[in-house]
Amino acid sequence: MAIRYSHCLRPSFTNNINSLLQRSHSINIIAPVGYGRKRLLEDIKNNQLKNTKILLVDIKEYLLNYDGLIQTLWQQVNGRGKRPTEFEELIVKLETTEKKFIFLLYNFDDLLHNAYLDKKFNFNFFEQLHKITLNAKMSLLCVTNQPYDQSVIFINGKTYRLWFDLKKKRLPKLTHDEIKVELRSRNLSLSYHELSQVTWAVHNHDKPYGFLNFCCAKIKKSEDKRFDISLRIQKWTAQFSQQNGVITIKQVSTLASLLNQWKKAINTKLSAFVVFWGEFSKFVGQWFVKKKCNKKVK
Repeated sequence: MAIRYSHCLRPSFTNNINSLLQRSHSINIIAPVGYGRKRLLEDIKNNQLKNTKILLVDIKEYLLNYDGLIQTLWQQVNGRGKRPTEFEELIVKLETTEKKFIFLLYNFDDLLHNAYLDKKFNFNFFEQLHKITLNAKMSLLCVTNQPYDQSVIFINGKTYRLWFDLKKKRLPKLTHDEIKVELRSRNLSLSYHELSQVTWAVHNHDKPYGFLNFCCAKIKKSEDKRFDISLRIQKWTAQFSQQNGVITIKQVSTLASLLNQWKKAINTKLSAFVVFWGEFSKFVGQWFVKKKCNKKVK
């Protein structure tokens, strides 16, 4: 079930997408991980458009469970009576109602370039998606990392290009104001200065929404509260990069410099720092060894 937020993360962009969907346009939202792609879909669903039923599913959860996908969609329709067993059957049932239906498919690219799927994701399944894009009472929105038409689908061991037409919309990076409004809505115990510092850190991050959620979780738990907010952000940035397995040589150098500054700031807590530094150094060492091994393999 989608989380209900008090406001849209990207109000202007979300309103534009809602308008297109209500006018029966079908859309491909393109964005990298960490931009708030799932949040966009939740904001669309939570808007409760007039006389419209919005169905949201994470395709990644159903790659080997076609029947589960149909069941989840039917449950969101508040379907009564006999449950459809095929996607085509579901579409036919929806066509008999007076409502408009919008399908939001998160992680749609998991169906693309993927030969290891439930066999029921066949040619007819994709043909039904195509029919949705042609139906005046329905709209389709698919979220992918790259434009959907740059990928292929595998059906019975053969590859096909997707033949339906979607309007391509790239998810814009969060603005400074959007981040600040979102942080304020989280009811965090932050001073004006701290709010400003976190806002800029999120704004400058390459995975802004992912990092925003990470920071909010740390703040709510009052982690490292005894340190200045700038030092906390530096530490959280390093932890977020390690957790997501993303670190560059430049980042290693920068983090080492920042952590040396942190050492000076917490000289009364030296023992705790030594433990942290030891773990961090071990992580960096393992990362370089892995990179070196990968180069040899290549």
